[in-house]
Amino acid sequence: MNTLHTPTPPSPTLPSQPAVPLTLQWKRQPLPPLQAVQVLDFRAGDIALLEVEQGRVWVTCDGLLEDYFLEAGQRLSFTGPVRLRVSAEGHRPARLNWAQHRAVAGAACPPAPAASQPKASAPTQGALPRGAISAA
Repeated sequence: MNTLHTPTPPSPTLPSQPAVPLTLQWKRQPLPPLQAVQVLDFRAGDIALLEVEQGRVWVTCDGLLEDYFLEAGQRLSFTGPVRLRVSAEGHRPARLNWAQHRAVAGAACPPAPAASQPKASAPTQGALPRGAISAA
């Protein structure tokens, strides 16, 4: 009887410390339609987290050519230093939740608090901005 010995692959190693949820202070930013663009500044070493609670939000980052349009439930994160410009897109009001924190290795970012949990829509198409760490 011939038997083949197939080596068992090693088990994946787990990180020595599990992801630690961050405690973030989310700020709710109303964005009325047809109002001036609002500026959000973040320092070097900060992580900027954006999550649209309601409506459609236009986001641009100083120094980049691309603009981003986020729907309710979508998120975008940037690594500072960064200056973001945000506004409601179109003729409807929007609401943006944003938070900032110092970059911490192994930290898990919780979702923004919302009155109701909207369904997440498809991610914004195109390349992520310089300094972006996630988009969903």
